[in-house]
Order: sequence, then C-alpha cells, then structure tokens
Amino acid sequence: MNDRETTLSCLKEAVHQLCLRKGWGEKGVQNPQQVAMAMTVEMSELLEHFQWMNPDDVRALMNGENPEKTALIAEEFADVMMYGMQLARTLGIDVAHEVERKIDIVDHRPVREDEPKR
Repeated sequence: MNDRETTLSCLKEAVHQLCLRKGWGEKGVQNPQQVAMAMTVEMSELLEHFQWMNPDDVRALMNGENPEKTALIAEEFADVMMYGMQLARTLGIDVAHEVERKIDIVDHRPVREDEPKR
C-alpha cells in the first residue's frame, strides 16, 4: 500500500479487517467514544517524540536527517490514523469530503490580527 494507490475506503476496510481478526468490538466495530479517547492517547505518544526538540532538531527531521526518529513518529502517526479510520467507518464520515469542506471553512475565515504566522 502507498498514498498514490490506496484509497481511504481501502484503508478503512483494512483497519476493519484487523479489528475482525483481533476480535475487537462487536463485528469489528468498536465503541466510537472509546476510539476517540484512544486517539488522544496515541496522539500523546506521537507528541512525546517532539517534546524537548529544539528548532535545529525539527529542521533536521524535516530535512530527512533523522530517519530513525521519523520511523518512530510514523508508527505513532499510523496508530492515530488507524483509530481515525475506525471512527470514520463507524460513523459514516466521508473523510475526503470533510477535509475539503474544512479547507473551505478555513479559507473563508478572516485572519485575526493576533494569529501567529505559520
């Protein structure tokens, strides 16, 4: 699987099949409240990799200079995304549609004077 060839539907189904194989939830469907809470735990584990990094460390990461650290981050990111795929599948969320809709909302939101430049 890779980003260019794999659809979100395929990812949702792959995660669902994992849940079925592992016996997680009823017929592979876990409680969405618990899934959302689990996402925050995994997000915290992802954030741990960035804790105490200085700007040079972040820049090195962005330049591909720390592949070991990137691999650890990727694993935690995958956990977050897998829970997201479960949540989207269970609640019938069309991820692409909702991301596109949110981009439009943000595009049309006025810029605040006190908003930091990103």
